[in-house]
Amino acid sequence: MSDEDRRNYSDEEGEDVGFDDSDDSEEEEEDDEEEMKRIGDGFIVDDDEEEDEEDEEVIRRSKKKRRRKEVVEEDLDEEDLALMEENTGVKIRRPEKFKRLKKRRQEDEDEDEETTGTRHDSLQKIFDDEDDEGLDDRGGYDDEMDQFIDDEEEDEDMDSGGRDRREKAPVKPRPRRAPIEGVSEYVWGEWYEVFGDGEDYAYALGKENGEDMYFEKKPEPRLKDVFEPGVLAERMMTDTDEIIRVKDVPERMQLRPGIQADRSLSDDDIEEEAYWITTQLNENRRGVDQPAFQTENIGAVLKFMSQELMEVPFIETHRRDYFTRVNGQQLTELLSREDLWYIYDLDLKFRSFLERREAIKALIERMKIEDDYLTDSLLKATKLEELTDISEYISLRFSKQIDKTKAFKRPGSGGSYDTTKRGQLSDLIKDFGLSAREFGTNLIEGNKRFFPDDVALLPQEDAEKYVERGFPSADRVVAMAMNMIAQEVAVDPQVRKAIRSKYENTACVTVTPTEKGANVIDELHPYYPFKRLAQKFVRDFHDGQYLQILQAQSEGLVKIEIKLPEEATYLQSVFDYFLSDNYSESSQKWNDLRRKILTSALKDHVFVQMERGLSEKLRSQAEEWVAKKCQISLEEKLNVASYAPRGVTYDRDYSPRVVAISHGAGSSKDAIQVAFLDDKGKYTDHLKLDSLREQKSQKELVDFLDNRRPDVVVVGGFTVMTRRLLEQVEKVVNDLRDLRGDDISVIMTNDEVARLYQNSKRAMEEFPDANPLTRYCISLGRLVQNPMNEYAALGRDLINIRQHPLQHLVGVDRLRELLDRALINIINAVGIDFNAVVDSPYKAHMLQYICGLGPRKAQSLIKNIEADQHNGSLDKRGDLVIRKFLTWNIFMNCCSFLRVHTNFGGDVLDETRIHSEDYNLARKMAADALEIDEEALEEYENASQHVEELMRDDGAEKLNDLLLEDYAHQLEMIQHKPKRMTLETIKVELQHPFKDPRRPFERASPEMIFTMLTGETDQTLKEGFIVPALVTRIRDRNAMCRLDCGIDGILAIQNIADSKIGSISDVLSEGQTLQVKILRLDKEKFFSDLSCKESELRQGDTKLRMLPTDRMFNLFEEEKAMNQIKTNVKKSSFMHRKINHPLFKNMNAEDAVKYLSDKGRGELVIRPSTRGADHLSVTVKLADGLFKHFDILELDKKDDVSLGKTLKIDNAKYSDLDELLVSHIEAILSKTESLMASPKYKENASDLKQSLETQTMAKPGAAVYGFTLNRKYPGYFLLLFKIGAKSSIEEYSIKVAPEHYVLKGPTEKECKDVVSLANSFKEMIMQRSRPKPAAAAAAAAAPSASSTPGGRPHYNSYNGNSNSSSGSNNYGNPHHTPSHPGAYHPHHYQPHPSHQPAQPHHAAMPPMQQPLHPSSSSGAGAPWGSTPWGGAPWTGAPSGGGHMGPPGHMTGPHHGYGGGHNDGRHGGPPGTHDAYGPRSSRAPPTPRRFMPPPGQQPPQPYY
Repeated sequence: MSDEDRRNYSDEEGEDVGFDDSDDSEEEEEDDEEEMKRIGDGFIVDDDEEEDEEDEEVIRRSKKKRRRKEVVEEDLDEEDLALMEENTGVKIRRPEKFKRLKKRRQEDEDEDEETTGTRHDSLQKIFDDEDDEGLDDRGGYDDEMDQFIDDEEEDEDMDSGGRDRREKAPVKPRPRRAPIEGVSEYVWGEWYEVFGDGEDYAYALGKENGEDMYFEKKPEPRLKDVFEPGVLAERMMTDTDEIIRVKDVPERMQLRPGIQADRSLSDDDIEEEAYWITTQLNENRRGVDQPAFQTENIGAVLKFMSQELMEVPFIETHRRDYFTRVNGQQLTELLSREDLWYIYDLDLKFRSFLERREAIKALIERMKIEDDYLTDSLLKATKLEELTDISEYISLRFSKQIDKTKAFKRPGSGGSYDTTKRGQLSDLIKDFGLSAREFGTNLIEGNKRFFPDDVALLPQEDAEKYVERGFPSADRVVAMAMNMIAQEVAVDPQVRKAIRSKYENTACVTVTPTEKGANVIDELHPYYPFKRLAQKFVRDFHDGQYLQILQAQSEGLVKIEIKLPEEATYLQSVFDYFLSDNYSESSQKWNDLRRKILTSALKDHVFVQMERGLSEKLRSQAEEWVAKKCQISLEEKLNVASYAPRGVTYDRDYSPRVVAISHGAGSSKDAIQVAFLDDKGKYTDHLKLDSLREQKSQKELVDFLDNRRPDVVVVGGFTVMTRRLLEQVEKVVNDLRDLRGDDISVIMTNDEVARLYQNSKRAMEEFPDANPLTRYCISLGRLVQNPMNEYAALGRDLINIRQHPLQHLVGVDRLRELLDRALINIINAVGIDFNAVVDSPYKAHMLQYICGLGPRKAQSLIKNIEADQHNGSLDKRGDLVIRKFLTWNIFMNCCSFLRVHTNFGGDVLDETRIHSEDYNLARKMAADALEIDEEALEEYENASQHVEELMRDDGAEKLNDLLLEDYAHQLEMIQHKPKRMTLETIKVELQHPFKDPRRPFERASPEMIFTMLTGETDQTLKEGFIVPALVTRIRDRNAMCRLDCGIDGILAIQNIADSKIGSISDVLSEGQTLQVKILRLDKEKFFSDLSCKESELRQGDTKLRMLPTDRMFNLFEEEKAMNQIKTNVKKSSFMHRKINHPLFKNMNAEDAVKYLSDKGRGELVIRPSTRGADHLSVTVKLADGLFKHFDILELDKKDDVSLGKTLKIDNAKYSDLDELLVSHIEAILSKTESLMASPKYKENASDLKQSLETQTMAKPGAAVYGFTLNRKYPGYFLLLFKIGAKSSIEEYSIKVAPEHYVLKGPTEKECKDVVSLANSFKEMIMQRSRPKPAAAAAAAAAPSASSTPGGRPHYNSYNGNSNSSSGSNNYGNPHHTPSHPGAYHPHHYQPHPSHQPAQPHHAAMPPMQQPLHPSSSSGAGAPWGSTPWGGAPWTGAPSGGGHMGPPGHMTGPHHGYGGGHNDGRHGGPPGTHDAYGPRSSRAPPTPRRFMPPPGQQPPQPYY
C-alpha cells in the first residue's frame, strides 16, 4: 500500500488513520526525510559502527517521544509534604501543578493535531532530531519535572553554583520513565515492581550539613551494567530486543538468521529471485502430476514478502488473488500454504546468496581484479556452492593481490601455491596443453572444444632449462608444475560445477557395518534396515533415513561412502577432455602426466569435496523432512476445537466448565485430586479424595459435581490403573445423572501437555500452592477447553513433546521454528479475541503467533494496552494505529486476525476476518445485497450499520445472488488489482463471521489411551509378540499373568503345554516369570490371551518385530557375513589381556580344561572370554572330567585391555577379582563341598540309581533319595528319589548359589544348608502324597482332566490354588503400579466360558480358614494348622495308600480337610476385607504350626 493510500485510510467515522506534523520546521522536515530514507533502506550502511549508532538512536528517540507524553501524577498532598519536612528537616520542593496542567493541555492539543496527520509524518516525528534537545551534558536526559517548568522558573531554581536546588528533595515519586539508558518504560516498570529504585533510604546517606549525596549527578547506569546478560536476554530486555520492538518490520522477519532479512529488494532482484525459486520448486515437483509453478505467481508473492513486508498468513488470506486461476465459477489455487512457506524459506536462502555474491563483487572491485572468466562465472552462479567455488578460485589465483606477503596454503593440497613460482613456470605449464579453464569448458559442455598442443620435447627435457634458473632438478620442476595445474583444476568453477552435477544425478550411498556394528546390529536393531546398503542413489533419499545413518556412524557402527557407481569409467571419460589424440612417444609421456594431474585434482580434492557437500545436503534434507513431519503432527493436535456437550451446537465463544480428576500412578499412596475450571479457564475449586471405593468419597465427589455443574469430566493418569479410576468416575457420574438428571460426559484425552506442565517452572509460578498432580489436572482441563491455547502456552518447552521418532536427530533451532510455524498456521486460521487475550495472561500466549507479531511485539502491545487510559481494552481495530499501539506494517499484517467485539460502539466488521483495507468493499456488497442505494446509506448512523442489519437478520444469504465475477472485473479495471478471491472471502465472512475452521473435539481413541497409559505402540507390543509375563494367580482352568506394561493376561490350560496336563500347578507356580506369546490383545479392555506352548515359542517373533529393510539392502552380503560369524564362533580365539593376578592366564576354554585336568577338585583359572573385551571367564574344576565356566562382565573400563573397575557375575557386583573369588566362587565351591560330603551323595548318577533300587527292594514301602552331580549342566546337582519298589526313579534339580541351594521341584525352594534341603524335599513329597479331600473323593471315581489314567490325582489338582504369592511390584515398568496380588476383576474382561474360573462353593469361611496375607511366612501360605490341602502337616499317603506317619497329630478345629478352599477367596478386588480387615501392605501376624512334644513326633519314613 502506498503512502497516499495510507493517508486516505479511514475508519467508519471518517477519521484519518495517521499523524500530523504540520508544526515542524523546514530544517526538521529535511532531517526527517533523511531518517525516512534510512528507514526505507533498512538501516543499511557500509560502516557497522554507524549502523549500531542508528539503532541506538532509534531507541533513544522513541523513548523520548513516549516520555514527553507522560504526566507525573501527584502522590502526596500539601499536608503530607509538610509532615515529611517536619520529620526529616529537609525542604521539599512543591511540584508546579498549574504549569503542568498547562503543559498537559498543550500536549492534548498536540495529540489532537497528531491524530489528523499522516502515518508518514508520524514516522518522521518518531525519529525527529529535535528530541536531542533533551540531552544533558552527560549524554542522558534532564530531570523529568524540567519538561513542565518554564525557563524563568529554571533560572530562579538555580543556586549560585549553577546547581539545581530542586535536586535536594529527599522524597521522589515513583519515576514514570526508566532512569537507565536503553530501557523502555514498560521494561523499567517490570524491574521497578521487583527491585524498586533503591531510593527508599537515600536520605540516610546524606552529609552532615544536610546535603543529599544520593541526588548528586552521576553517570546514569545502563541496564546491562546492573544485570547479567543471560537474565536480560531471557527477559528480552537487551538493546537488540528493543530495536526489534520499535522497528516497523514483522518480528519473525527480523529474527531470520545471518542476513538483512528486512532489506527491501529491488524489482530486478525480485525478478531474478522469482526465476531462481520457480526453478527449484519445479525441480522438487519433478515427476508429480501437478501443474508447474509460474514465475509471475512467485514474483507477486515475493513482492509482498520483500517489499511490503507481509508474512505468510496475511498473503494466504488476503492476497490469494495473485496466485489463483479464475475460470468463471471455478477458482483454482496455484500455491498452497505449504508452498508459501517454502517460498519464504527459499527467500532466506536467496538473500544469503545475494549478499554473498555482492560481497564477492565488492572484493573483486576492491582488489581491482580484472578477469573476464571470473566475471562470467559470477554471473552464471545460481547456488551458494558455486559462489564458494568462486571464492576459493579467487583465493588461489589472486592470492598475490589479496596478500602480497603470504602464500596461500590450500587445505588438503599437499603443498603451497606460490603465484611467483607459478609465473616462473608459466611456460612449462602452458606446454601441458590445456589450462584449467579450457579443460573446465570442455567438461561442462561435454564437447572437446579445446585441444592440447603437443610439444616435441619430453617433459624432463622441457624442464631442464629451469634447473639453470635455480630450481633443484628437472623432476622437481615437473612435479611443481603438475601440482600447480592440479590445484588450478581442483578450484576451477566450471570443473566443480560439472562434477557436482554428475554427483547429484548419479552418486550412490553405500553403508557397511564396522566390526563393532556387525556384532551390535542384529535383526531387531533399529539400524538393521540400512546395515548394508549397496549403492543407493542420492536422489532416492526422501525421508529421515540419512539422519539415522549419520547417527550410526557417530556411534562407530557403520561406515558411509558416497561414490560414483562407475568411478573408474567416469575418470577415463574425463581424461578424454584433457589428453592429446597423438600417438607419438612425447605425446604419450605428456598424457601420462596429464592423467596423474587429473587423478590428483579429482580424486584427492574435487571428489572429496563433492562427497562432503552431498552428505551435508542429504543431512539437511532429512532434517527438513523430519521437522515437517513434526509440524504436521502438531498441527493435527492444534486443529481441534473446544469440547462441546452432547446436543449443543458448537460456538467458538463457548468454553465448557470442566472437572479434571487423576490419581497419578494409582498407587495406594496417591490421593485422588479433583480440579474445577470455570468457563473462563480459571482454576476455582479443588477436592482431594482418598479412594472412590469408599461411599464417603463417592458422596463427596457427587456433592462437588452437583455444586459445580461441569459440562464434562476428564480423567487422566500415568498407568493402567487409570482405567479403573475411569470406571469408578463413570459410576459416580451415572448415579448423579440418575439422581439429578445432569448429562455430564466422562472422557479421556491426550495428556502429553499436562505431563510436561505439572512440574514446569510456569506451573509453579501460576499455582505455587498446588501440588504437581493438581497442576496436572488443571492443564488437563485446559486441554479440553482449548487445546490450541494450552499448546501455545508451552512456548520453548514444546520441543520436549515427541512428535516423531527421529525428532531428537533434528537441530533444536529448526525444530522449534517449524513447531512455531504450526502454531502460526492454526492460530491465524482460527483468530483470537483481542480483548480476551489482553484480559487473560494465560490466553496472551497466543498473541505472539499472530501474523506480524512475535514475543517482543506482543509483550509490548499488551503493556501499552494495559497502560492506556481507555479501560485497558480496544473498541475497534483502527485504534491499534490511531492510539499508536502498532506501526503501520505490523497493523496491516495482524489486524484481520484480531477479533474485536462491538460492545463499545465499534464496527461490526471488526468481528470478521475481513481486512480493514476491504471494509468499503464489504459495505458495498452488503448494500447491494440489501438493495440500498447511496442516498439511503447516508441516513444510517455509521458506515457499517447496514452490514450489521444484513448479518443480524440472517440476510447474509442474499449475498449468494451477487455476481461477484462482474464486480471483480470492474474492480480490476478501476484499481488494477485482482479481487475475485477477496470478494469470496468477504461473502463467507459476512455469512459466517469468524467461523472456527477446526474439527470438533474428539475423545481419545482406545489405541491412544492404551499407548498413553502403557507406553506401548504397535511397534513394541502386538499380537504374535513373545514377551515376559509374571504369573500372579493360578486357577483350576487358567492362570492369570501380568505383562511388563501392566496389563493383565490369561493363560488357558490348553495354551500352557503341547501335551495334556492334569493341573496348571504341575507346570506353573505363582510368582514365576515365563515367556509367553500374545494370541489376542484387547486394547480397549487392557487384556490379552496368552500362550506358553513350546511349539508357539519355538517359532519366535523376529519376523514380526523386524523393521522392513531398505530395498537396496544387500541381503547376500549379510547372509555371507552371518555365516562367517558362525564359523568364527566355532574357531573363536580370544584377545590377550594384561591382568596382574596370579590365577590369570591367557588361554582359551579348551586350554583351561587341559590345564586343570590334573589339578585337584576346586582348582580354578581366570582367563579371557570369547564374548568380548569386556568379559572374563573363570574355569573351575568341580570333579574329574567336570568343569564349570563362570562368565564375568567388566564395567567402567578405561580401554579394552585393562580390567574393569566393577565386576558383575550372576547379578552380583564386586570391586576386584579377589573379592569376587572369595565372596562368590569360593562360596559356591563351599556349598558344593558340603553337599558332596553328605552320606546321600554319589559321584555318578548310575551308582546312585543302583543304590536306590537296592534300598527299595529291601524295603518295598520305603521312600529313598540321594544326591549326585548334574554332568549335563555343571554347577547343578540332581536329587534322585524313588517312592516304593514299584515306582520309577524321579529327579529334582538343585542349583548351588553362594548363600543357599535352590531346590527346583513342583515349586522352587531356597535352602540355606544340606539339612534344610533334605527337609524341604521331604515336605514336597509329603504334600504330593496327601489323600484327597472327602468332598472330592466321590468325584474322583470319574476320569477328569485333573486325573491321571490310573485315577490318581495330580498334586494341586483341586479347584483353585492355595498359595497367595505376591504379584509384581513395579514389574518392568517405571510407571506401573500393580494392584493387589492376583486382583483380577471379571468385569474388566469376560473370558471364554471354557476359561471361566470355578465359582466358590462356600458362602463364607471361618476367620481361621481365611487365606493368609501374601506376606505371611507360614509354610506355602497354608492356613494355620493345615497343609495346603487342608490336612495335617505331618500326615501323608505313599503310593501304596498307607500313611507315611500316623494321622491325628493335630490339635484345634482344623484337623483334616476344613472345607473346600476355593480360588474364590482370592477373587475380590484390592481393598476388600479378609480375616485381617481391609487388605493393605501390612502383613497379618504369622500363624504358628503345632509342633508335637519331643518324643511324640512321627517317624520319618525316608532312608
